[in-house]
Amino acid sequence: MGGDFTLDFDGSIKAAFGALMAATKAANRLPSDISFHRTLDEDIDSRLERSGRKALGMANRLWTKSRNSAADAEIENVDDIAIRTSSGTWEAAPGFRTVVDAVDTLLEKIDVGLDEVLRRPAHSMRATASVGKQSAPIMTSVNMGNGDVRLVHANNVARPQLSFKDVVDNSGSTPFVWKIREKPNALVPLEYGLPGVDTKGTPLGEHLASMGMRSGNSMSKGEASDEAHLDMPHPYEYEIKHQPTAAQLFEEKPATSPNEWDNTPFEFVDTEEQLTEMMEHLRAANEIAIDLEHHNYRSYQGFTCLVQISTRSRDYVVDALALRSSLHVLNQVTSDPKKVKVLHGAESDVVWLQRDFGVYLVGLFDTYHASH
Repeated sequence: MGGDFTLDFDGSIKAAFGALMAATKAANRLPSDISFHRTLDEDIDSRLERSGRKALGMANRLWTKSRNSAADAEIENVDDIAIRTSSGTWEAAPGFRTVVDAVDTLLEKIDVGLDEVLRRPAHSMRATASVGKQSAPIMTSVNMGNGDVRLVHANNVARPQLSFKDVVDNSGSTPFVWKIREKPNALVPLEYGLPGVDTKGTPLGEHLASMGMRSGNSMSKGEASDEAHLDMPHPYEYEIKHQPTAAQLFEEKPATSPNEWDNTPFEFVDTEEQLTEMMEHLRAANEIAIDLEHHNYRSYQGFTCLVQISTRSRDYVVDALALRSSLHVLNQVTSDPKKVKVLHGAESDVVWLQRDFGVYLVGLFDTYHASH
């Protein structure tokens, strides 16, 4: 595919997908025991060897354009990225993470390039609306043999992350630090258990300072500070381990049927005033059901879009994009051991609550595990 692809955007996209599909189909036709076949046929072995070197050469050329440092070594063989185990499965090799970062960088450059091309006045497909305003998205149809696939490139839609008050940090070296500045229902202070190291003048120390927290005790004289090895404690670890469980949770009670759908008030919460009213209701509830909707399309870490909360008498859907920096107030009820927090398959929800909002659960009933 040579020449200037901007002169024929649709044709270039279709040609690229055609080449990709042809390569994918060819790869899928290779038998799983290809190594065995290579030992039986020298022609197959030599052709695969040439194809492998050619693919590796193209990968290294892309690698050169995307790697962060000129000192990064080139890919010599597949063992640099993945290692095949004795059972036949693949495990990530030391270079896997670096290659993933390089691919992310390339995809980001492609996205930026497409934005630039489609905004040129001379281009027939340029967006007429300014970024942040929704208009008809740009679409391209590609015939894949089994039907058309529609590709959508909406360069006129602003990324939600741009409105976040907390800056998104995708670097792998930045340590995870709590977002909360206060700790409702605490048995010990928020600073309890911070690493006994001197973080003054480090990115972690500055982050802690911006959160209004002290940075922990200084190290004794002669000890070296190694920020990369700091392990931030769970801010509610002590409460989870020591908070007495409410006696009413062990009382046998008859099952209560839920209210009819039409008789249960519903509210969409996307303002501070609505959030305050919802919290008043939640503080009076004994059981609270929580579910999250998470988005990770074209996002490195992903982010929570909606928080669904129900009590026995009301349903709420919270706009987690509009209220992202305010949802830490949920800790007033989620960290209360006297309230039953009900989730289903909560492994990911727990992570998203902590990462996006600084919300922590003290006491949890997981219906997925209860059903097993």
